[in-house]
Amino acid sequence: MILADQLPLGINVGNLIAQVVTFIILLIVLGKYVFPLLFKTMDQRAATIREGVENAEKSRRELAEAQQRVEALLEQARRDAQASIGRATAAAEQVRAGIERDAQQRAQDILTQAERRIQQEVAQARVQLRQEVADLAIQAAEHVVGKSMDQATSRRLVNEFVAQSDARARDLQC
Repeated sequence: MILADQLPLGINVGNLIAQVVTFIILLIVLGKYVFPLLFKTMDQRAATIREGVENAEKSRRELAEAQQRVEALLEQARRDAQASIGRATAAAEQVRAGIERDAQQRAQDILTQAERRIQQEVAQARVQLRQEVADLAIQAAEHVVGKSMDQATSRRLVNEFVAQSDARARDLQC
């Protein structure tokens, strides 16, 4: 019961030929219209992917370079900051030394003024003490002598006595 259009494995020759012709037509249509578009799209995608990979590599290199520049800038900023701190410290030390010199000079000026004032006060006290001693000596002499000498003579005698007393006091101090 083999049919004429059937081959031993149950293959229908007419159907096989129709399918082969249809496959060839399909292959021709696909090869002429679909495959070129498909290959073109795949090539474009491959180019886009390749470009993306190249851009990513380029970006990585640029990022590494930027990080190196940032590190260099940070190091330079650290050095500049240290130099600024050093200059500020030196300037502060100079200001401190200047203030200290001014304070010492002021203290010396105050001490000198105080010594001058004390010397003036001592001199005034001596003059006043001389006059008081002279007055007391005159009063004592008048009391002892019983009569009054003229003022000029009394004053001269007392001044001579006080001068001699001052000279003796200085000799004793040395």
